[in-house]
Amino acid sequence: MIIEHQFIHSEYFFPNWKVDKLFIGTFNPMCGEQLDYYYRRKSNGFWKILNRYNSQNTELKDFTFSNLKNFMINKEIGCVDVIRSVSFPNKDKDKICGSGYTDSNLFKIKEYIRDYNFEQIKEYIQNKKIKYVFSTWGNRCNPKEFGDKVMELNNFCSYNGVVFIQLNSPSGRLYKGDKVNIINSNWWNNLDSLL
Repeated sequence: MIIEHQFIHSEYFFPNWKVDKLFIGTFNPMCGEQLDYYYRRKSNGFWKILNRYNSQNTELKDFTFSNLKNFMINKEIGCVDVIRSVSFPNKDKDKICGSGYTDSNLFKIKEYIRDYNFEQIKEYIQNKKIKYVFSTWGNRCNPKEFGDKVMELNNFCSYNGVVFIQLNSPSGRLYKGDKVNIINSNWWNNLDSLL
């Protein structure tokens, strides 16, 4: 079975506006909860964290996509994920498509084949003259194939004068309890001078 990224056929799989700061995540399955943009699951802390830089009275997590896009255009930020699709045995469909999707299922099973988007991301970074790239998967460096590709991206950024910053993951399984303040601080310490 092959499951594609939820936004792979949308006009904003890669942002089509001016981007200076690119946030990179992992995967959003087409078969999962239907969202209007990256990291919009209620449990994900991404937009809650970025709300610090929002001058409106409404939380970013409550914005319509149109309003959210205006915020991103204003701040010159965009999002993309590193995986375009995943192939896996039919018996594992619930591990990718079930409620509460997590990246841990995506990466821990050896039979899964991940179609990565790293080369297209590099091309996008060059073409758009991106200055900052932020990974949102924390310290993940496994499986080895993923870790190698992340290292290649990091080296590519360094070689091209792009700042690559690893941020703590704001995913729903991590963004709760005492970890919220730690994750928020990590992001804000890296973003305050840029946004």
